[in-house]
Amino acid sequence: METASTPSNQPLLSRQSFFHVLGAAFTTLLFSGNTSGCSGNEAAPDPQSDVMTLNLTDKVNQGLMQKGGYVLTNNIVVAHTNADQYVAVSGRCTHDNTALVFRAAENQFYCPLDLSRYNLSGRVISGPATVPLKVYNVSSPSAGVLQITPQ
Repeated sequence: METASTPSNQPLLSRQSFFHVLGAAFTTLLFSGNTSGCSGNEAAPDPQSDVMTLNLTDKVNQGLMQKGGYVLTNNIVVAHTNADQYVAVSGRCTHDNTALVFRAAENQFYCPLDLSRYNLSGRVISGPATVPLKVYNVSSPSAGVLQITPQ
């Protein structure tokens, strides 16, 4: 038993048209994601607005027990400098929103993606970043606890 197919009244899409539509759809999908990096919008999101407490005895904060160590938590980088001070700044590069690292030997925060560098006061040392980091107040450790508050 054969089934007869009836031709539809709609014209078929040519092979060239199909690939053109497919390419346009793929391009739209590819570029519709997060394009915030290097977009020229250098304002990083405000990471934290109230008091944050870090227990230095918690395993995740053990990096702060030694000079030169740091942690990235709640989009804030908290570092223990070689001068035995604690500093905290927003944890994302103001140019491309990449997570920053602390380089204890240079006393700088560093963006591994665009190579921007910031000093301990959040000021840009070298770009492409031009906007400084937000700086937070850090209490002296009391009973193994640090408190980080906005300035």
